[in-house]
Parts: sequence; structure tokens; C-alpha cells
Amino acid sequence: MSSDQVTEKAKQTLKAMMELLEKAQESTQKALEKAAPTVQKSIDISVEAAAKGFAATMQTIDGATTEDQIKLLKAYRKFLGGQADYVDGRIRALEEKLPKKQ
Repeated sequence: MSSDQVTEKAKQTLKAMMELLEKAQESTQKALEKAAPTVQKSIDISVEAAAKGFAATMQTIDGATTEDQIKLLKAYRKFLGGQADYVDGRIRALEEKLPKKQ
């Protein structure tokens, strides 16, 4: 095989690989676009449920005596703080997985 033939074969192989990569990228992009609305809807539903839960909890606390409200609100704040700490931990763990920027 001559060097021209090897060069031509290499060009054809490279072109075929580039086309394959483009198709893979397109299918991945389509899959992401298809999944994104589902993920967003799920997040919206979860946030809405959390907001309703918060409103219901606050309404329940409002019905207690002043002293009990203070105790309940302090306990609820501690609970929410624990959830915030959990979320912060998840964020840190995910950020550690990201490639380091230089």
C-alpha cells in the first residue's frame, strides 16, 4: 500500500469516526432534552410539596400557646438546620467529584 493510499484510508477512518461521534452527541443531546422536562417537573412537585408541608407546620404551630410556639419553632429550626446541613454535605461531595479547575 502506498503512502497516498494509507493517507486516504486514514482520512476515511477519521471521517467515519467523526460522523460516529456526531451521531452519538446528537442522540445524547436528544436524550437529555427529553429527560430535562421530567426532571424539572419532579423537582417542581417536590418543592411544592415541601412548601405545603412548611405552611401546614407553621399553621399548626400558630395554634399553640406562646410558650409552646417558642419550643416548637426552636425544634423545627433544628430540624430544618439538619436538612440544610445534609444538603450542604451533598453539594460538597458532588463538588469534590468535579474535575479540579486550574
